[in-house]
Amino acid sequence: MAAINWLLVVMFLCFTATQSGASSWTVTLPSSVKGLVGSCVVIPCSYNYPDPKKTVSQFTGIWRDQRNQVIYHSDPSKTVQEYKTRTKLVGKITQKDCSLKIDPLQQSDQGPFHFEIEIGGYDTYSYATKEVSITFVSDPKPSVSVTEEVVEGHNVTASCSVSQSCLSSSPKFTWSHNGVTHLETRQLKDGQWNLTSTLTFVSTRDDHNKSLKCTVTYKGGLKGEKTSSVIKVKYAPVNVKVDHTSEVKQGEDVMLKCSSDANPPANYQWFNENNTLHQGQSYLLTNVSRHTGILLCAAVNTVGQRNSTPVHLNMLFPPEIKNFSCSSEGDKVQCLCTVESSSPIMVHFVLSDRVLSNTSTNVRGLTTIVTLQAESGSSESVRCVANNKGGHANVTIM
Repeated sequence: MAAINWLLVVMFLCFTATQSGASSWTVTLPSSVKGLVGSCVVIPCSYNYPDPKKTVSQFTGIWRDQRNQVIYHSDPSKTVQEYKTRTKLVGKITQKDCSLKIDPLQQSDQGPFHFEIEIGGYDTYSYATKEVSITFVSDPKPSVSVTEEVVEGHNVTASCSVSQSCLSSSPKFTWSHNGVTHLETRQLKDGQWNLTSTLTFVSTRDDHNKSLKCTVTYKGGLKGEKTSSVIKVKYAPVNVKVDHTSEVKQGEDVMLKCSSDANPPANYQWFNENNTLHQGQSYLLTNVSRHTGILLCAAVNTVGQRNSTPVHLNMLFPPEIKNFSCSSEGDKVQCLCTVESSSPIMVHFVLSDRVLSNTSTNVRGLTTIVTLQAESGSSESVRCVANNKGGHANVTIM
């Protein structure tokens, strides 16, 4: 019998504790909420009260400051002047949501504040032991992340995030790069929300070693800026070119150097119309001649390959008179001198140390043909003389 009585006592105590825990004056709100002057802030709040054992329908939510002044009341005439148009409940008080919005936030709104509930026909209770203050953020820098390595032509994705408690006055996000933007919101704890602007654009080599800047402009004009880490764009070689001496004499050596703009840096190959000649950025071409032909440089990296424009060496070689002849018809004489040479070249006829002027010139590539028309009658020799930077040649005909 004693055991049964003890069991009944334990059951009664458990029932009483359960009833007490489920029906008590409690309020849930953070001790501090972050806010920006000129923007809005929402203080998240929920409350509970003991079971009134009857139906109640009239609820009046009241917020007070540390001096017990009313900063919010459903009857505006009971709210102090400085808060009269700036505070309102954003939750349903009948559903135990006592969240308060202050808009715009002023520097004097530091708090602390506490909540009070009036339940018509039941009771009034002040949750004065549970207070909330507002912490002002003066330099609201966003957090920025970006795709740090990308191949040219692929998308770069960057994100810029801030947190605030009031979604009704969301800030404006501005990026330093054009692209497609998307805004997402995510709820955090203590009434805070995360706002993230995502920027997407197609990368080019011009984006290599560049960073992005995100600027967040809040209601009230306050701005926060943050620069991302540097973007590394991998791209195939461009601007492939060959540097070499502008003029080369036949038989000399010439150093050719290939360069390009590429990431990662390019490797180089040299080739002509038929064969690969050399690997390396520089190529020493020995004993060059007029028959060396066209050369090209190929710049290659892990992304791609590009060739230089064909290299034609400006070869200087002495003139070579391939043919010189004279013929006469009546009292007229015609002389023809054919010269192969690098240009520019001077070809003329000389008679008794006198340069003859009655000539015409026809140039075909490296071949120059000079024709002389003159009166016959002289028995002196005629010379064809050719000169250029590489040397000179002359031939005499009787």
